[in-house]
Amino acid sequence: MGYPLSVKEAVIQKVLSGKKRQVDIAKEAGIGRSTLSYWLREYKKKGTSALNFQEKSPKDWTASEKMEALLATGGMVEEERNRWCRTQGLFSHHLNQWKKEAICAFQKEPIKANDAELKRLKKENSALQREIARKDRALSETAALLVLKKKADSIWGENRDG
Repeated sequence: MGYPLSVKEAVIQKVLSGKKRQVDIAKEAGIGRSTLSYWLREYKKKGTSALNFQEKSPKDWTASEKMEALLATGGMVEEERNRWCRTQGLFSHHLNQWKKEAICAFQKEPIKANDAELKRLKKENSALQREIARKDRALSETAALLVLKKKADSIWGENRDG
């Protein structure tokens, strides 16, 4: 959530005045304590210009920005990649997801080949479902006949034909 610069400055001024505790100011402003600490740290490091920075949500990245991020982090080791992600307001799982999306976008032909396999598997699944349904009906019929035989035996006694 991006807060206007005026809100950030007002909150920082309250903290710097020292009249209230940071926890109380954060509650009053409706922001997290860690957010307030971050704003204060950035203000002390870089001044007001640091407060104007608004992090971009991973869902707001365009396709070209995602591709540039993947290219920029492609040769990095894990620790360096995580550091880069922190500076951009991302997590490494975002990059992994974007990589999968990019690979899927490039694999139009293999996906069509998989469609044939998927179609075959669906057909096989349908046949197996029909077979199970047929066997269920046969089992139900056998169970019903067994129950009727037991009832008949209890009414007329055991089979006296023999």
